[in-house]
Amino acid sequence: MRAIELEADTVDAAVAEGLRQLGVAQEDVQVTVLEPGSRGVLGIGARKARVRLEVVREPAAAEVQEQPQMTSASAESLSADAVEHAREALVEICRLLDAPVRIEVSQREGQVIFNLVGGTSGFLIGKRGQMLDALEYVINRIAVRDEPHAQHITLDVEGYRERRRQYLEGLARRLGAQVKRKRKPIELEPMSPRDRRVVHLTLQDDPALTTRSTGEGYYRRLVIAPKQPSRA
Repeated sequence: MRAIELEADTVDAAVAEGLRQLGVAQEDVQVTVLEPGSRGVLGIGARKARVRLEVVREPAAAEVQEQPQMTSASAESLSADAVEHAREALVEICRLLDAPVRIEVSQREGQVIFNLVGGTSGFLIGKRGQMLDALEYVINRIAVRDEPHAQHITLDVEGYRERRRQYLEGLARRLGAQVKRKRKPIELEPMSPRDRRVVHLTLQDDPALTTRSTGEGYYRRLVIAPKQPSRA
């Protein structure tokens, strides 16, 4: 049974990060608060919250809980102060990385998007978007520190996220056709929860295919397999 222990500034933040790493929804885990944490007095004596998440129900093959995000209508919008604080932090991080950028801030369906524009886009994206995912994680830790139920910020670099989505959708369809033709499953390269979710969604309505994740950790592998006929 999969389990994880981790620390964060608040219990809610620790649980949210645990769900992200495990790739499951909150109803799929049992949460044990090991240390509730404390802000201390004027920062003195502050302690991190520590929780243990144990998976009690693995998502079904076609479920798309690969990347839990605060994107539902019940999630709160980030305050203007939190957005600006995150933007300033990202500017400073990029400066320290010697990758100065211009940050375009926009909103789409209530989701805050930081689009990084500059001459170091390849470096900020990294291999299969790993650098961009890491930056997004850090910025959201900063942004939602005092607003754990708020929607997360999406980081993009000159439209990379959309290009990556289109590539993965095309890959999923091509490999799906191959699986149906050869009647043999195909295991993809390790992917982030965001990328696995795209593949799941692309193939979820295909009656001849099923998808599932395998392995441990953040970069798990996704398997596309022929759906077995139901027994009478």
